[in-house]
This record gives sequence, C-alpha cells and structure tokens, in this order.
Amino acid sequence: MKRHKNRIFLGLAIATTLCAIALAFVVVPHVRDLRAFRREMAALPNISPFDAYWQQINPHYVGWLTIDGTNINFPVVRAYDNTRYLTTTFFGEANIVGAIFMDYRNTYLSAPHIIIYGHEVHDEFQNPLMFGSLYRFLDEDFLAANNSIIFMADDTMHEFEIFSARQTDIFDPAYQLNFTAYGEFARFLERNGAPAYATQIITLSTCVGTYYYKRMIVQGSLIHALPVTTIAGEDGGWEIVRP
Repeated sequence: MKRHKNRIFLGLAIATTLCAIALAFVVVPHVRDLRAFRREMAALPNISPFDAYWQQINPHYVGWLTIDGTNINFPVVRAYDNTRYLTTTFFGEANIVGAIFMDYRNTYLSAPHIIIYGHEVHDEFQNPLMFGSLYRFLDEDFLAANNSIIFMADDTMHEFEIFSARQTDIFDPAYQLNFTAYGEFARFLERNGAPAYATQIITLSTCVGTYYYKRMIVQGSLIHALPVTTIAGEDGGWEIVRP
C-alpha cells in the first residue's frame, strides 16, 4: 500500500512538473506577447487611415478596419503569403498575437471578394481582442445593433452590411476567391446567402479555439464606397468628411 501511494505521489509530482514546464513555454510567452501587443496598440497614433505615415511604418499597409460595438479598430496589412502576419505585428515584431491581414491573393481592393484574417484573442479577463469579437455576431440582437463593417483604403470609405455570421471550417466555399467561370460569382453569392445584387463581399475570418480546421466568419456585402477626406478632430484625433 505504501509503495502504491509513493507511485501516486510520484505521478502527481511529474504531472505538476510538466504543467510548470507547459506554463513556462506556453502561457508565460503568451502573456508576455499579449502585453507587448497592448503596448503596440497603445502606441498607434490617432491619425487618419489615409495618412502616408502608415505606409512609411509598414509598406504592407493596405487600409483600416473598424466595426462599431467591438474592439475591432486596426490597421490591415497584406504580405506575399498568409503566414507572415500570423506571428508578426503591424510594427514587424515577432508576436504570437500577430496582426490583422488581408489574404495575399487579394491583389486589388476592388476584387469581388476580400478576405481578412485575425487571431481569436482574449485577455486575462476574457475580454475579446483582435478578432475575438467576431463571436459576438452570433447573437442576433448584437448583430442587429452592429451590422456595419467599415474598411477605409485609397481615400475611400467602403461600408459593408453584415448578412452572415457563423462557425464553419476551412473547406467552406465562403473562402473562394477565383470567379473566372461565367456566373460563378452569382453562385458564390447564393451559396453564402448574400444579396443577389451584391458587387463585393468581405469575409472576416478567425479560428475556433485550438481546432485546426474550424473557423468563425462574418460576411458583409458592399453598400457603398464613398470618396472621403479626413480632418483633425477637436480631441486631437481625426474625423471623416463625406462629400
């Protein structure tokens, strides 16, 4: 009996040690990177998304994404693949939080379908960061009150109305970007439940926990793309001036 108890205690000791090692190599770096991400976001200057500053800081900058009612208010980058910004921040620092990035195949912003990716991140108090807020759109009341996606690029404000929010997987046809065949974009709209008259779709995509294949997506159809300018706001920030 004593020998059996010793084995139990030894097993518990080993398990505790393994947990400590896991914390050292997984949790601690995550907390460290999360703090670094917060510092980086706090350091972002409150200037127009159309200011040359953003391209000077990061030549991969393509625009600015924002959604009312969420923490989503970030610069968007596009690299030469879809892996660089999984673990690289907007300022080019190595960080598991990464950045908000556009699919590298979206080589022109007027493409019929644009996909933007971001990690599902929460802080130590379970407040959503990055694309962690996308899950809120599964709530119909929240979606009804916050159904507009704004993407600002090339001195233009692109406004999309959200028509779908769902959990899916990487095999979903929602990730299609090639529409070379006749009528293929119309079929894409129908499969995704988008308005038949839509001329452009935006898809925001994030992971579902640690499941490799699962995804959470929010999709919107373009309402309008308005040329705008920006001016300095009273609080030192900036404001949009519509024509």
